[in-house]
Amino acid sequence: MTGAVTLAFINQSMSDLRRLTDQMTDLNRQMSTGAKFHDLQGFGGSSSRLLSARTLMTQSDSRASLLQQMQARFGVQGAALGQVADASTTLSQSIREAISANDGRGISTELSLSFASVVQALNETWNGQPMFAGERQEGNPVRINTLEELTTAITPDALFDEAARHQVVDLGVGAPTVMAAKASELSQPLFDAMRELKALLDASGGTIGQPISLSQQNELLRIADALSAQAASFTNEQARTGQLQNRYEIEDIRLQERSDLIKKEIGEQADADGGEVAMRLSTLTLQYEASAKTFAALSRLSLLDFI
Repeated sequence: MTGAVTLAFINQSMSDLRRLTDQMTDLNRQMSTGAKFHDLQGFGGSSSRLLSARTLMTQSDSRASLLQQMQARFGVQGAALGQVADASTTLSQSIREAISANDGRGISTELSLSFASVVQALNETWNGQPMFAGERQEGNPVRINTLEELTTAITPDALFDEAARHQVVDLGVGAPTVMAAKASELSQPLFDAMRELKALLDASGGTIGQPISLSQQNELLRIADALSAQAASFTNEQARTGQLQNRYEIEDIRLQERSDLIKKEIGEQADADGGEVAMRLSTLTLQYEASAKTFAALSRLSLLDFI
């Protein structure tokens, strides 16, 4: 073997060792990271599909996160509406029980408790924003805090502080959805009934005693019927809120399933096969050892071996 041939073999062996070293380094990286390539460029023609899939997954996850927030908001909103319905029902029942017992001394207390519960519920907020004030970002939609203020707040502007437009949300699942009706739309008749009851109590010296006169009974029954009707109205609104919550829950599940499917597709494109990588790494290791042995043998040769 001539020196020129020996040098060619040495150079070839060094090239093979470098190539095998690079391949083994890449396979070790795949084993440690679980990814076929460290950037999109390594995927060649499939990089655009992979990028599109990742974009779709990000969009799905973002919408799913927003839907989960909306579900939580509707849960709080439904509870507030239920609180108003319960307060109206309780006050109506108290009036009927007072008429049945011919003793109205407890009506004043029940009115105060129900009024406070209604105002608190209608002024409920979500992340600092009032839920029943339309597009308003802050402040309470119900201006008044006491029954005395209710007696003089006879116009909508005196009773409510709301935005002109409803608060809506568009999550891409159809037409934009109205989050909630405004407090004035929900509770104007309820506050009117409470105002009438307060006026009846004030006309009787602050409380209706025992026995209850026939005219008072008739007026109380009319107010009790109005309160029951308002309780039913709030219960219906609570049901609507529950339907929206359920609708977004179903959409959230669909988006999560879609995200899982996209993740699976991305994994098939981008994730390294651990078993295949280990097999290739073992084969390359044997090739590397053989090349290294050949290179070592050639490196020990000298011109004396050919004289």
